[in-house]
Amino acid sequence: MAVATFDTLKFANPLKAAGVPDKQAEAQAVAFGETYQINLKDPVTKDDLLATRNDLKHEIDDVRKDFKHEMKEMEQRLNARIDASDARNRSGQLLLRWIVGATFTGVIAALGLPGRLLFLTQR
Repeated sequence: MAVATFDTLKFANPLKAAGVPDKQAEAQAVAFGETYQINLKDPVTKDDLLATRNDLKHEIDDVRKDFKHEMKEMEQRLNARIDASDARNRSGQLLLRWIVGATFTGVIAALGLPGRLLFLTQR
């Protein structure tokens, strides 16, 4: 791998030509050169990027698995609530059917009783 170097003289000379005082141009060149060296001391490689990509893929897969698991649990809880609600509705419907049946039977009996009494009294 090629090592990047920073030429402080090439950096300072245009500054001096532009009217920046010599000491200030040289100080800026040195400061920029140090920053440049620090930033290029350990450059990112393709292997670094691939490793980071693989790490991110694994993290995304983990998050996806957790999300699917949580959604499955939520689905089960909702299904349980729906089943409980259906059971309550079915028991309510059964009670309503009993009430309607009993009322109908009572009405028929109430209507039939006077007729039966009339029939019995005519004998």
